[in-house]
Amino acid sequence: AKLGYNFIGQSVNWDKKYVPFPYFPISLQFGKILSGQSVLSKYNIVQHKRIELPRNQSNPFYYNAFYLDRLAQIVKIKIQNKILVLINVHLEAYHQDTRIIQTKKVMALYQQYNKTNPTILLGDFNSDINYKNSSIQLLMNLPKTKSAAFDNKNIQNTFNSLDPNERLDYIFYNTEFIEYIDGHILSEFDQASDHLPILMNFKFK
Repeated sequence: AKLGYNFIGQSVNWDKKYVPFPYFPISLQFGKILSGQSVLSKYNIVQHKRIELPRNQSNPFYYNAFYLDRLAQIVKIKIQNKILVLINVHLEAYHQDTRIIQTKKVMALYQQYNKTNPTILLGDFNSDINYKNSSIQLLMNLPKTKSAAFDNKNIQNTFNSLDPNERLDYIFYNTEFIEYIDGHILSEFDQASDHLPILMNFKFK
């Protein structure tokens, strides 16, 4: 609130009494876990939905019992007389087929709103455009949609923050309602996170 972000949308994605990982040594296991995703806003959040994305069905039941939920947060923010739809995602990291299923799901969510509202789809997609058959290509090919701070001829990486060697994070926006001003990857925060943040400046059309 001191920074002016008086509105927040929060979703829990991992709430376990004990997580036995890494398996050895036991002294380094995570133990109790409570984590989540958040959207901070200077403008009024008028609606917030938590969408749990499909799990990897090939995992054994005991693995999924301890695994985090992969989420899409749908946040509607009132800015002046417009409603901005923001979809914040964190997709599967370890199983490509599941990541593709999740990408198609969030793409469908994006397409529910992008014809009537300024809409932004952003987050950790866990997919590098350079991967073979990367799921992120599905979003790159969407009509009337562009990616902020992304140049296919000079791709800047976002992971890991210590020595970035993969582009896993993206901001997509619909060009029918949003005019892109500029954007870049913020490297000056060092290891505040294991991913580097992306900044996008825009205005409504």
